[in-house]
Amino acid sequence: MRSSPRVAWRFAPALLPALLPALLLSCSDAGLYALDRRAGGSRDRASFEGDVCVPEATGDAFPVKVIFALQGGTGVETELVGYAIDGLTTLTSRFTGPQTRFGLVAFHSVATGLQGSFTDAATFQAVLPRYASYQQQGPISIRAALRLAKSLMSGDMQSSCRGEVARTRYIVVPVIRSSDVSCDNPAFNIGIDSRCTALSQASACGASPEAQASCNAACSQCELTAVVGELKALAEQFGAGEVSIQPVYVRGATPDPVTRLQVAAIANAGGSEPVETDIPGLPNALARLDYGSLDNALKLKRFVAFNRNVQVRDGQMLADSDGDGIGDEDERALLLDPVVPDTDQDGLMDGVELRMGLDPLVADVINGCSVVQDTDGDRLNDCEERVLGTDACVGDTDGDGLPDLVEALSQTNALVPEDLLDSDRDGLTNVAEVEAHGDPLSADRDFHRERGYGYSVVPLPIADSSDRACYRTRVENVSLVPTLERPHPFIPGEFIPEGTNEVYLYLQVGRDNDPRGAGVGSLFIQEIQYSPDTGRNPTGIVPLSSDDFIIGT
Repeated sequence: MRSSPRVAWRFAPALLPALLPALLLSCSDAGLYALDRRAGGSRDRASFEGDVCVPEATGDAFPVKVIFALQGGTGVETELVGYAIDGLTTLTSRFTGPQTRFGLVAFHSVATGLQGSFTDAATFQAVLPRYASYQQQGPISIRAALRLAKSLMSGDMQSSCRGEVARTRYIVVPVIRSSDVSCDNPAFNIGIDSRCTALSQASACGASPEAQASCNAACSQCELTAVVGELKALAEQFGAGEVSIQPVYVRGATPDPVTRLQVAAIANAGGSEPVETDIPGLPNALARLDYGSLDNALKLKRFVAFNRNVQVRDGQMLADSDGDGIGDEDERALLLDPVVPDTDQDGLMDGVELRMGLDPLVADVINGCSVVQDTDGDRLNDCEERVLGTDACVGDTDGDGLPDLVEALSQTNALVPEDLLDSDRDGLTNVAEVEAHGDPLSADRDFHRERGYGYSVVPLPIADSSDRACYRTRVENVSLVPTLERPHPFIPGEFIPEGTNEVYLYLQVGRDNDPRGAGVGSLFIQEIQYSPDTGRNPTGIVPLSSDDFIIGT
């Protein structure tokens, strides 16, 4: 028996917001969804109310991945190498958790990855001695380091979970001792932008060595700007949270004006300010850089409630005791077990199997996935996601603001954004139907008037130094049904008592300027006991607070 009716379950990153009217997310039709306290005293309907804030963009859910690209080899002083290693060792010792990971590149004429992937601080520190032994000579190419950083980052973005990439801040820190001469040495630097090579071949360059050197310097500055632009473009190409480039110029006794201009160009194109230091000051310069998580303000994109134990069909409510997407009576008619979500014990919920044309009475084997793993934490296991065609790394695959689990149980399409679709042509979009817990496949406006969930979301003034967006939220008219006693899904031998309704409340948040981007989903599950004879417990309005919602990792 559960010790408390109030339980919070972990829910992974799953946001991918939809294009909605600002913040009055479910109140677009005042006649259907306006809060009028209707049925507020009914024993079979619950209400929730409280002030909640979006999660801070910190912690494991918001990774930071940093590539340090260090100029080395011939001409780079042993003193600089020593200060760089000491500085990076001290710096990375501050970041021992899994949130921050590091990559290491050394460059001279070409760039070399001193490790194959982003690693934790301890592994990174173990690799640093390789930089001390890095030996290369020839003309300097900062361009080579930036292009290798691009390759490493794009590989990581393609191989990592899409939801994680969307919340990751990627940082490239080139540590530069002398100027780039890529345009002077095209044999080492194939594929320089034609707009840049034109600068070094212009008739104005003349025949004098000084004039040609000036033109080549302009070409290199142009090329560095272009490559940094390619790095920045990775964010849009792969849906990454942010890509920034922060160059550090380690000057000599007399700073080189050409190098300064190149570093300034890299910083300007990379969304940062140039940093300049002498050799002894390098550790402090590295330590002062910003290694924080995404600084884009998060906004509430959708606040939605969902009673997992209620199915709605053709304007009628059906009890779904095991929460598998099939009403109890339908399960009995199909010879399925109404208190076990997976009758044939193959790891796929009965509702998922029926929806996808499988037989819930015959065990299926789905290759290449795990029925015990839920990568994105959305309470669909990875095999169920494979059968549904959804992304096991993202809790809201189609980006319409409804979690994949909710769509799987609500007969909407988790692969197609449905905030503008109206499958049953009743004047309500499919997303609005799910928000109100109606039937998106039948014209059921009368049901909505009586049973549709009502929401209110009102922005509150910023109250703390974190600048988190907070809202006064309310949802009411959440229907309850009598359910059967059922086995506990996680504790063998324990049972969930009859009448238990599990109401899921989701906070779907994301960046304000990215309406379809992946973000973070937080989930709170409130158990409410309901009996037609004794009513509901807890009674009254259930309070909400930010602490109730568990953010995904």
